[in-house]
Amino acid sequence: MATRNTQFTQHPALGGLDVSSDPTVLDPSFLTNADNIEYREGGQRKKRPGFSIYSTNSTSAAASVAMVSTSASVRAIEDMWQYGASLTPVQKHVAVTGASIFASTGGGLWTVLTATSSFGTDLNRKTTISLAGDYAVIADGVTQPIAYDGLALTSTTLVSPSTGSNWPIFTDATYHLNRLFYSGVSTAPSLVGYTAANNIFDSTGTDSGSFTVNAGDGDQVMGVSQPFYGSLYIFKGPQKGSVFQLSGATPSNFAIAQVGYGAPLLNPKGLVTTPTDVYWLSQFGVHSLETTVKFGNVEQAFLSLPIQKLWRDRILKRGALSDAWGFWHPQRNIVGWAVTPSGETRNHWILCYNYALSDPKPGGKKFWSIWKISGFSAVSGAVMLVGPVSGTHQGDPHLFLGGNQGLVYMGDQETELNDALVAYTSRITTPTITRFETPKGRIPETQEKGFVGVVTYFNPKGAYSANLGVTIDRRVQAYTIDLSGAGDPLT
Repeated sequence: MATRNTQFTQHPALGGLDVSSDPTVLDPSFLTNADNIEYREGGQRKKRPGFSIYSTNSTSAAASVAMVSTSASVRAIEDMWQYGASLTPVQKHVAVTGASIFASTGGGLWTVLTATSSFGTDLNRKTTISLAGDYAVIADGVTQPIAYDGLALTSTTLVSPSTGSNWPIFTDATYHLNRLFYSGVSTAPSLVGYTAANNIFDSTGTDSGSFTVNAGDGDQVMGVSQPFYGSLYIFKGPQKGSVFQLSGATPSNFAIAQVGYGAPLLNPKGLVTTPTDVYWLSQFGVHSLETTVKFGNVEQAFLSLPIQKLWRDRILKRGALSDAWGFWHPQRNIVGWAVTPSGETRNHWILCYNYALSDPKPGGKKFWSIWKISGFSAVSGAVMLVGPVSGTHQGDPHLFLGGNQGLVYMGDQETELNDALVAYTSRITTPTITRFETPKGRIPETQEKGFVGVVTYFNPKGAYSANLGVTIDRRVQAYTIDLSGAGDPLT
């Protein structure tokens, strides 16, 4: 006897998170929740990796107090590599925790480079670490910038330029054409300065200089990109917003041209440069330089259109967007921004955009997910290569987070699906499915349908379980699926 039952198979590799559209009109391949997941190369949805405590100890009693104190925030973290007189590079991690600067050779062991409270007094101040001329340049816009040469773990390796070639107080810097380009100057909001070639400490000599960028437009220079196809891109904000391209190889032929407007950068740490694009976060959404240049300024917000509801409905804490920071993770094909959800006081969410699967064109599919950090907040962070001292993943890029409890956390923990031993839940939700493909075409939405069963397919990955919930006519059926063996059907 023929059956009227029809099999409906939904493959999970065709769409990402969309919280802006009505769930009844979305294609079933999209998601209305994508919490704590990542998309693999084929679009598979997988629980995101966890974070483990990296800074568990220190090499001095003074460092132990600052790096492990529950009241100190890790304001910035970065790694630097130096070759010296050989072809074997040496890696150092540099962090600003509380009001002190620390360095590490790996393995979570830190040495304090400054006396307590010697680098800034505001423990929540936005701080940047820029790599230039074999130095780590540390700035926060209020304290005199300091450079660390990385040669030894002693306070004598910190350099503050002498009078006569002194740096001004600035907020951010980038290294281009063997020069240090700095911005966020406390006395000149629209100024970008540059040092002499091959001498990042000479900001007043004949080969150094500065220029203003659209002074008087109601904005300040908020950040400068890393070198991108031979140019730097200068971003203004935080009110109106504009983008300028700086081209030229020498001061005599530097040229500035405006290439965008209307999407203000809110702080230098929200700017992310990759080999193929420059991304930034504004008070309106997430933007792409390539999309802006190709499709016009009105298309700037299309990159975050599927999650624009987070901004529009104030699901994100708008007043804390100026504390957001971003990163590029090449091994996981994502760029991301740590943000604060509404009702909270710290960055507990990371908005992740998979650029490898997404179509940046207006109307193209975008693969977004939200990582919700448990147990600590992500005050700062960077993607750094795992060094020889730090473990078996040597050479792999891992996402490191600077937390609000004086600790650094190392991500990409594939076998430890927790945040420093605090569990988190991975959750995906499909749209409301009302239309089903049949051999004769679609069944109308208004036709009554019955469900006999749901079958899941997965690739087992350890002794874990997943909770599957199905809601039909407001009746919920839940089932726990054992992921340690073969397929487990819900009937």
